[in-house]
Amino acid sequence: MNQPAGKPPHGDGGPIKPPAGLLGALGYMGPGLILSAAIVGSGELIATTTLGARGGFALLWVILLGCTVKVAVQLEFGRAAILHGKPTLQVWNLALPGQPSEEVGREVQRELHPPPVRGGRGVHWSVYLAAAYMLANLIGQGGVLGGAVQVGRFAAPGIPVWGWLILLVLMIGALIRSGRYAPVELAATVMNLVFLGTVFYCVLAIQRTDYALHAADLAKGLSFRLPSGMLALAVSAFGITGISAGEITLYPYWCLEKGYARWTGPREDSDAWRARARGWIRVMTVDAVVSMVVYTLATCGFFILGATVLRAQPDLKDGNEFILQLSAMFTGVLGTGARAVFMVCAFTVLFSTVFANAAGFSRVWADFFGLKGWIDWGDPVARRRTIAIVGCLFPVVSAVVFLLVRKPLLLVVLNGLFNVAFLAVVAWQTVRFRYCLTPRDMRPSRRYDVVLWISLLAIGGLTVIAAARLLASLHGG
Repeated sequence: MNQPAGKPPHGDGGPIKPPAGLLGALGYMGPGLILSAAIVGSGELIATTTLGARGGFALLWVILLGCTVKVAVQLEFGRAAILHGKPTLQVWNLALPGQPSEEVGREVQRELHPPPVRGGRGVHWSVYLAAAYMLANLIGQGGVLGGAVQVGRFAAPGIPVWGWLILLVLMIGALIRSGRYAPVELAATVMNLVFLGTVFYCVLAIQRTDYALHAADLAKGLSFRLPSGMLALAVSAFGITGISAGEITLYPYWCLEKGYARWTGPREDSDAWRARARGWIRVMTVDAVVSMVVYTLATCGFFILGATVLRAQPDLKDGNEFILQLSAMFTGVLGTGARAVFMVCAFTVLFSTVFANAAGFSRVWADFFGLKGWIDWGDPVARRRTIAIVGCLFPVVSAVVFLLVRKPLLLVVLNGLFNVAFLAVVAWQTVRFRYCLTPRDMRPSRRYDVVLWISLLAIGGLTVIAAARLLASLHGG
């Protein structure tokens, strides 16, 4: 029996009627805020500002494209989670275009397709690629964690690097040790407010200085030109700004834990179920679009600071003082006393990225372990215990990577390239979601398909460019 829409239920509550209207949907936001905490991080503070400093406003269009064009793919992943009631890797591993055979009606049974090609032990080969990507992602997160350590060293230089690493690892572990959703959403929301407020204040303050932004700068930024020598950085920035392959993969886990699929209920051949599914998909869409607006504004803010203030500074040099160089964004605009403001912003941005990724990827690892039969995913106690353990190990491995390399910019750019490569797998799964795993009675509109294919073609083009660039470098080109 349906419950009226209102305050989100707790526990394992059953289906409820979705809220009507935009204001009602805003009350059920959450998954997108967690992603924003991860998105507005290394890509914005490090890669985006560096892109602005090196390329100027001519590359603003790359940032806008990176923030907006991938959202349609995120929506398709969210739709799959709601329609199937399963997290990402389990949907990737599905052999049917709907629920398991014992749960579907005759109409869905007629739509069955042959099982996909699988790797060893009955797990789809793309699941193994996801595991490989998650291992590679630990390298990039080492750069983000290292940046946070540099900020900490500014605040308390008496504490050695290893001391700050231990402190940050313990802080992350304390926030995610329960394996539950609510603490993650609350922490992510607070972090969003902190770094958005500081960066917006600085951007507005630019208008009172010699670095003031003019209409001609914005026109140049929308000229869709790519200055020579900027291809590698632009490709990396596209891959890491906005929602990346990793965050797209994480989104269904947060949608499930928020309750969108639970409030829709198990699939039924009824008008009531289809109405609930469409309603909660609309709520999920609002969540994704609003979060896109938030991280696009923040990303553009960081880019503007890089293209104005940092553009006039000496070349950025990777290493132990990299974050202090970036602090010139604030000191150049507001004076030397504003460095502390920048450091608060920088720490929140970098810490939120590692925190959100540790919380998110620990869930994907638990999903992977469940598919391999190493844990029982359906047992909430075992699942949360696994999430807590992996979530605590995640920053430890990243800390070791940073200690070995100690070049935050290099690690973050590598992470962007890893994301670009994994986007190809994500795009392929998106096509599979849409055309093989979507029940006939829940297929989206043609307008949705047009937007989705624009997103897929942009991702495909980016992958081809990145592959060509890699091959050229291997041949000494």
